[in-house]
Amino acid sequence: MDFPKLLQNQQQIDARVTELASELDDYLNKGDVVVGVLKGCLPFLADLVRKLTQEIETDFLALTSFQENTGRVRLTRDLGIDVSGRNVLLVEDVVDTGFRLDFLRRHLETHQPAEVRVCTLFDRSDRRVLPVEVEYSGFVLQEGFIVGYGIDHLGMFRNLPSVVSANQELLDKEFADGGSELSDEIVKIARSKEIVEC
Repeated sequence: MDFPKLLQNQQQIDARVTELASELDDYLNKGDVVVGVLKGCLPFLADLVRKLTQEIETDFLALTSFQENTGRVRLTRDLGIDVSGRNVLLVEDVVDTGFRLDFLRRHLETHQPAEVRVCTLFDRSDRRVLPVEVEYSGFVLQEGFIVGYGIDHLGMFRNLPSVVSANQELLDKEFADGGSELSDEIVKIARSKEIVEC
């Protein structure tokens, strides 16, 4: 059995989010807009904007992917505020293939912002298919399948404070069989208070 492994604990994530907020304070100005991509960005976005010193406005976009790794996505929620002429910081939980990010950048450009920059907590550059630019990233990950801190699997694990790698095949099988041993182990590892060097 492939055992789940802690990749980034809560303390490491918090420290890196604090560093990112400091970097972003050099870029953001009063009235700029931080746009999160639902649903995975929520923990990261909430922690990040609380650490910013600039007075910013927030809004959200949401997408649906038709088939993984095809680049086919559909916008399900658009911006609710006017961003024309304003700097926009797009916040993602994970950037991997680049399909979603490419779509989002092109879509945001139709709203005529002054500039769009991207901040992601986890950059999976090893999985990049399209060459997309990520101006700010928290961690570069090259692990396989990950969950926690906003990143879900079938709607589960978003609320975990840490990020854990797991075997997706085994997790899918467990979900199909109605079991919970692997899921319980993931939760236990992610909620552990012990600081582990990753």
